[in-house]
Amino acid sequence: MTLHLRAEGLAFTAEERAWIAAHPVLHVATSRSYGPFTFADETGAVRGLSIDYVEQLQKLTGLQLQLAAPSAFADSMAALKEGKLDLMMSLRDTVERREFLSFTRPYISVPAVLLRRRVGGEGARAQHEPGDLLPDERVSVSRGYAVGQFLSERFPENPQMVEADDRSLLRRLAGGEISAGVMDMAGATFLMRTEGIGNVRVVGDVGFAYDLSIGYRRDWPILGRILQKALDQIPTDERQAIADRWISVNREPAGVPRQAVIAGVAAMALSLLVLLMMFIWNRTLKRQVVAHTEQLRHELAERRRLQDADHARALAELANKSKTEFMSQASHELRTPLNAVLGFSQLLSSDAERPLDATQQQRIGYIDSAARHLLVLIEDMMSFSRLESGSLVVEPRAIDVVPLIRRCVELAGPAAEEAGIGSLSFDPSPNLPLALADPVRLEQVLHNLLSNAIKYNRPGGWVRVRAWTRGPEVFCIEVADGGIGLSAEQQAQLFQPFNRLGRSALEGTGIGLVICKQLMERMGGRIGVRSEAGESSSFTVELRAVVA
Repeated sequence: MTLHLRAEGLAFTAEERAWIAAHPVLHVATSRSYGPFTFADETGAVRGLSIDYVEQLQKLTGLQLQLAAPSAFADSMAALKEGKLDLMMSLRDTVERREFLSFTRPYISVPAVLLRRRVGGEGARAQHEPGDLLPDERVSVSRGYAVGQFLSERFPENPQMVEADDRSLLRRLAGGEISAGVMDMAGATFLMRTEGIGNVRVVGDVGFAYDLSIGYRRDWPILGRILQKALDQIPTDERQAIADRWISVNREPAGVPRQAVIAGVAAMALSLLVLLMMFIWNRTLKRQVVAHTEQLRHELAERRRLQDADHARALAELANKSKTEFMSQASHELRTPLNAVLGFSQLLSSDAERPLDATQQQRIGYIDSAARHLLVLIEDMMSFSRLESGSLVVEPRAIDVVPLIRRCVELAGPAAEEAGIGSLSFDPSPNLPLALADPVRLEQVLHNLLSNAIKYNRPGGWVRVRAWTRGPEVFCIEVADGGIGLSAEQQAQLFQPFNRLGRSALEGTGIGLVICKQLMERMGGRIGVRSEAGESSSFTVELRAVVA
């Protein structure tokens, strides 16, 4: 077998060439959920930043780097220790791992950040979340990651909870089951985007960075020299292209003046405000859909003798699929830079070592407020797109709904106070059973209903939340208000997408209740409304009760 061992100026010694000839195939560990480094997409294919580096290494060395089936991080480490796998990409060098692995020099560095669940209703600015761990506060980390040992040494008074993987950590944090978690920033922003998690945010830097290298078998030192030569040969512009392809959030460059950073964040916020104009695509898209429908109608008229009803439906579904794909892509592309603005504005405003003056704090506040308003709009668009495409995950299970409702009412308190609402109350019936619901999605529905009840109320008005059962199998939640009410005509149009019911002067997209209706149906429940124009409105959510 002839090996071409000199690619783009890279040369190997005779010893290295002999080793490659004797070991032409190496087995590389991969993970199903270590995005954006390695992850399995919807087709099952393994993708990510690490895989791009694997392809570069194969070209430069002539080795065949065979990807193992994706598995949990801890399982991959066990397989490396037992010699069943030969190397693993994007791995941090630690004392424990050096017992059975050696490492190349780091080729990328990613900071570890503290994550918290965002608090505060949509109608008001979110309350301030602590940027550091509180005394004796529990903090969650993913199993087998190096940051766990760092936190044990740096924060010994904070107990650790170990999660199965990063996806589980984020979902438990979003659902309010845990209060704080630590992840690398690249993985956190990647999973928040791909999983549609919008109520988790970056609140601080824990002082730890993942300097990521290639970990390889300790008994193969010559493999380390081969891999290091190949890594050194990858051009800087190619390394940057790989990083830009998978990591959306860039760190603040060293040496840049703080005023320039603030100006840069302000410029990003202004750019996002300009991007807000893209939401006018709603009207443009409607016109395009109408035009496309007319074009299809003409084509169907010309081909009516040759086409049947099934073909006509296929064309209509194609038009709807194109619309859904456009909505999903636009939402993702807008939300990625917005996460960067929110994360860095929070880091700037909470930096105790280099505090901002009053004027700078005020400007950061404007950036934060505008970015949060955009985030609400974008999250609604993403939820609507994922619901239409059928990709939004809804996992109903038996839960105690009363604490969840009480938490939603408490979070709506600041918005109600700011709007001048006289009374916000929650009155549950005693001894309520469990109900079948996805806690994250049910909380999304209740936040929307409470936000509407506050938004469309009047000064000194009231908002009342009740919970009771209707018979043994129906769990009911009512959100009622003494606001401006709805006419019979408005009620008939209530669940139509993008229909603001003539209330365009108030903030909103016109799809919040549409999302609520579809989420309730996906959980096996339903939503209804009773209202009188100028008097009051009452929205009732019905879930399946768990019969003991």
